[in-house]
Amino acid sequence: MTTKLSHTEKINTVKVTSSNVISKFGDILFDYVNSVFLSSVANGGLWLSLYQSSEVFISVIFNFLGGVLSDTGNRKKIIWHCDLISGLVCILLAIFIPHVFFIYAIIIINIILAIISSYRSPAYKAVFREIVQKEHLNQVNSVLEIAKQVIQITGPTGALIIAHFFGNRFALIFDGISFIISGLLIRKLTILSAPVKKKSSKKTFSQIREGLNYIFHNREILIIITFSSIVNFVIAGYNLILPFSTYAFSDSHLKAYAVLLTAESIGGLLGATASTLIKKTPTTNKLLFLIFLDGLALMPSERIYHLSHSIILVAICISLFNFFLSIFNIQFMTFVQVRTDMNYIGRVFGTIFSVAILFMPIGTFFFKFAFNLQNPNNYFVLGSLLTFISIITIILNTIFKSKN
Repeated sequence: MTTKLSHTEKINTVKVTSSNVISKFGDILFDYVNSVFLSSVANGGLWLSLYQSSEVFISVIFNFLGGVLSDTGNRKKIIWHCDLISGLVCILLAIFIPHVFFIYAIIIINIILAIISSYRSPAYKAVFREIVQKEHLNQVNSVLEIAKQVIQITGPTGALIIAHFFGNRFALIFDGISFIISGLLIRKLTILSAPVKKKSSKKTFSQIREGLNYIFHNREILIIITFSSIVNFVIAGYNLILPFSTYAFSDSHLKAYAVLLTAESIGGLLGATASTLIKKTPTTNKLLFLIFLDGLALMPSERIYHLSHSIILVAICISLFNFFLSIFNIQFMTFVQVRTDMNYIGRVFGTIFSVAILFMPIGTFFFKFAFNLQNPNNYFVLGSLLTFISIITIILNTIFKSKN
């Protein structure tokens, strides 16, 4: 039977959730201000693509290094220092960079923030094992996902208001302050389980290799990381076609894209809420089955619209799709946090983040050329891929388990 969170765990959960909300809003504000500014200048498309792609290549490399640092250093201090530096960088950009150099400064500072984030992210996910008991990780991850979904809905409106009434430079100062407040909340976390004594005598690349060896020799973690990477590849196709939904479902009297975005938010919130009710630690096959259901939810979208011409009914499919995806994302994080040795958890998350970042743009480019983006049958194809991948992986996992 699962026990309730202790008083200290509740306080830690409030602090980490508040920190996450503030940090997420800061990210939204930073991206909004910079994207609007870059899109308004000459050759805006070029500058915007540089801004968006620069952090991808940086993150793939530095997430591995961040994982090593997380496993050899004080995770709470790592997060605090990363947030402090990020905040100061944003404030310096806002106050001291002349307007004539603003374009170049934004690109360079975005790269710097991507490097800092690569060191922060593995430590942030790993520190959960130190601030709550194992059996409560799913509950805390679910609360964080609910907060994330809420800020994703409300954040863009808040960013628009701040940028409109106070200007870009004030928005960046606000963003810098949000980083510092977020870090201060993490700094005040109470550690419940003392961090494992970590070896630091090995060279960085030897420790990266050691982390990869740990993953390759842990069958359950290897399967679920590989599976989630392929899922990310397919999800990239979904993210690519969704903005074209207004054209794919063109004879709807409602704006399809706006309706489906709302459905996404509702599904994500409901999924995160439902995940709080799951008390048992997820198994590999349960995670795989969630993506099987995810694919099934997406498959009938085109057929339903063809028969009913109702974008609301399509929205139910999209909402269910995000419902199962939200549960999967939460359970996946809990699975990794619970099943991974504390000596390797930072490097495991570093690998997860690097692979996820790498597969998403590859998937985007692949489906850009493979699909007619305005074809509603794309939803059936992507849903079928998810169900097929899930079935194959469940079969392979069952075979491997029977052999062991």
